[in-house]
Amino acid sequence: MSWEIITLIIFGLVFLVLLSGIPVAVGLGGVAIVVSYIFLGTLGGLGYAAWNICSMFVLVAIPLFIFMGELLLHSGMSDRLYRGATALLGKLTGGLLHSNIVSCAIFAAISGSSVATAATIGTVAIPEMERRGYSMKIVLGSLAAGGTLGILIPPSICMIIYGSMCGQSIGKLFIAGIIPGVMLSLLFMGYIVVRVTISPKLVPVYEKMPLKRRVSDIIGIWPVFLIMFAVLGGIYLGVTTPTEAAAIGSIMALIFSLAYRKLNWSMLKQCLRSAVKTSTMIMFLFVGAQVLVAVLCILRIPDHAVTWVVGLPFPPLAILVLIYFLYLFLGCFMDGTSLMVVTLPIVFPIIVALGFDPIWFAVALVILIEMALLTPPVGINVYVIHGLRPDYPLTDVFIGIIPFFFMMAVGLAIVTAFPILATWLPATMMH
Repeated sequence: MSWEIITLIIFGLVFLVLLSGIPVAVGLGGVAIVVSYIFLGTLGGLGYAAWNICSMFVLVAIPLFIFMGELLLHSGMSDRLYRGATALLGKLTGGLLHSNIVSCAIFAAISGSSVATAATIGTVAIPEMERRGYSMKIVLGSLAAGGTLGILIPPSICMIIYGSMCGQSIGKLFIAGIIPGVMLSLLFMGYIVVRVTISPKLVPVYEKMPLKRRVSDIIGIWPVFLIMFAVLGGIYLGVTTPTEAAAIGSIMALIFSLAYRKLNWSMLKQCLRSAVKTSTMIMFLFVGAQVLVAVLCILRIPDHAVTWVVGLPFPPLAILVLIYFLYLFLGCFMDGTSLMVVTLPIVFPIIVALGFDPIWFAVALVILIEMALLTPPVGINVYVIHGLRPDYPLTDVFIGIIPFFFMMAVGLAIVTAFPILATWLPATMMH
């Protein structure tokens, strides 16, 4: 049987499993076992593949970063962050809409999760903006879009997954996301300025804030910046590995939670439980994906796919654009983590064979996944924001995110045209 037919059978089974509602990790592992038995006549090697991914030390960073984000949420530092951003940016055209974007960007730098970022900042922002009379469509859209920055601005759980699967430096992947993440934030803010300038009624008249309160709110965000610089600075300077940086950030978050008198046994259990549940789900997904990858490699499907794609009579850029559209299409039906673990075993070797930088592609891929977080029917960030205020129609959130979705497309085009935006900073890192 030809490799093309085998590939179609495997991925047909994968998508049938995904559509059936079976947990993705179980489905991927089940497909791997069935395919290995049918086409290889043995299950030998699958256990080693599962053990290999579980024994990777760098994956310890995942529960640590999740734990750190949970501590920051429950300690009240997210409230302080939003108030500080409001004090800094409230006078700009668009008012607190800019606070949504900047707060999401900063929280993303200590969270690593888009869903956590959207939910955390949305919980603080929506009541405040509702009270002041903002147009809720643009409010909800800015929060859903701003939340997607959680998986681009480091630390990013998606970058850890990419680095683990593709053998890339996770430290460099983290640093690669900084400039594109800032660029996307500025694109969002630029759209807000233009939109509010055209339609001033979208936002209320600026409420003046006493100077003493403004200074107090700005000073109140220093713990968040201290944690952010400790985590990212240590990685950039080569002082700490991503796992060590995650541990340092978690310890600092614990200390600040204790200093703010928010740390108690109930809160600690809740944070630990959330970290364990999320990281366990990711690890099960990793195991299922790695077992399937092992079967694909034994069947040499990635090698055949690379040879076939490189031989196509199209320039590399055209093939890259087709890969972009493939991810946008699949992103309508799959969450970002599942999308990465299912597609990377085939797509990554093709990207490398076409001559594209693997660090740069990680950034482009994460932007594509961010866009998928906003597209129905599996637009997770949209449902998270709607879940915070279900009394607003879901269509309001989808209408609100449309302009931000196109801003992300512009950002993807810029990163594609100028790869140096993603590769320059990692190249300057201390080793």
